[in-house]
Amino acid sequence: MTEFDPYLLLGVTRNATVLSIKTAYRQRVQTAHPDRGGDPTVFIALVKAFGLLSDPETRRIYDETGIVDEEGIRNYRRDVTKILADMFDAAVETAIATGLELGGVDFVSQMTAAVKVGLAEAKTGLLRAERDIRALSELRKRIRRRDERQNVFAERLEAQVAARTEQRAQVRRKVALLETAIVELGNYQSEVELILALDAAP
Repeated sequence: MTEFDPYLLLGVTRNATVLSIKTAYRQRVQTAHPDRGGDPTVFIALVKAFGLLSDPETRRIYDETGIVDEEGIRNYRRDVTKILADMFDAAVETAIATGLELGGVDFVSQMTAAVKVGLAEAKTGLLRAERDIRALSELRKRIRRRDERQNVFAERLEAQVAARTEQRAQVRRKVALLETAIVELGNYQSEVELILALDAAP
């Protein structure tokens, strides 16, 4: 067990929605950021709390056991940072290739718009996966044998449901990563802060 309580740090209840967690994090991190006069220790704890509660898997583990999955949090933060770093690199390369004056490009806004497009696509994929799982499960219930022998078709459908369930878990994680990326982008007043943050990321 650990004394670290992400809910207490962010000032949210245990049944807090993803939106209320994001809102609380965004509010607290504004004053806690070291570049704005905040305490670095508090800032790191807030980032850790948000990372834990943003990832559905690390949140589930914490809620069920009280254990903080440090490796899971690091992996989640690394994946969010990779998304942001890749998008930033692509945005800068595009600006250079098209001859734009870099000083006049709002990279944070461009990246936020791009992440929102990706998030909308991921949410559509999530809905599709959930629809497919329901349809396959219903079909599985309908296909029965008259005897007790092996139901080959039911087994095939169960395998398809398992594959779609795994796919749904991956898409859920992608949705969570992109939602976290949007929150992170909202914490930067300029691309200069973003560059410094990406350079400092683990």
